[in-house]
Amino acid sequence: MVSRDPDELRGELKSIDFDGDHELLSELRSEARETVTGQKETLNDIDAKASKILRLNVLLISIILSALSIAAKIGENTSIDGDSSLLLQGLLNPYTKLGIGSLLLSTALAALTYTASELDVGASSDNLTNLLRADLSTVQTQELLVKNYIVRINFNRSTNIRNTPLITATIVFVVFGILFFAVGAYEATVGSAPGWLSALVLGTSFVVIWTSGLVTQARRAIRDIREWR
Repeated sequence: MVSRDPDELRGELKSIDFDGDHELLSELRSEARETVTGQKETLNDIDAKASKILRLNVLLISIILSALSIAAKIGENTSIDGDSSLLLQGLLNPYTKLGIGSLLLSTALAALTYTASELDVGASSDNLTNLLRADLSTVQTQELLVKNYIVRINFNRSTNIRNTPLITATIVFVVFGILFFAVGAYEATVGSAPGWLSALVLGTSFVVIWTSGLVTQARRAIRDIREWR
């Protein structure tokens, strides 16, 4: 197809006149229906993951803010080495700040993933009404339905391609948040994090990004957006 825009794609499909076996149309329609069902299940799975991560992140951020608030109150009422804010400063080290930032970004991505989902699951009532009024033959009706499936599959494919890197990035930043909080807890309780630990976190972060397929998924999404003309 020249275009992946639904309106332009419909124009292209109108120029196609099917003159083959009508049984083939029935098979194509059945296959297309299964494809749309699979696309729907994929997007529902993405939405379910985004919703769960969103709730989890909100809970974690609430716990962290509560802990910081308690630490601030303790700091106000006690003196540690002459500095009442030392406890809070220890907790708010660069690693815990990166952890909080990662969780906030993951939360924003989860919300974006959930709200950006848009799926074309079936023929509209107007489409079906027009088919009834057109008084078409069985073959003509099936041909129009197959063309409708083509537009629908094309649209849903783009939706899934664009949502996949969003949910992957959401999960990746959750992992980042956990890693940074672990190092931040070490620095707050034990002391300055050693170089090998920082290197381990950076290496693990790189491995997570690479194995998650985020880079490839993002490239596909960008290419899909550029091709949507």
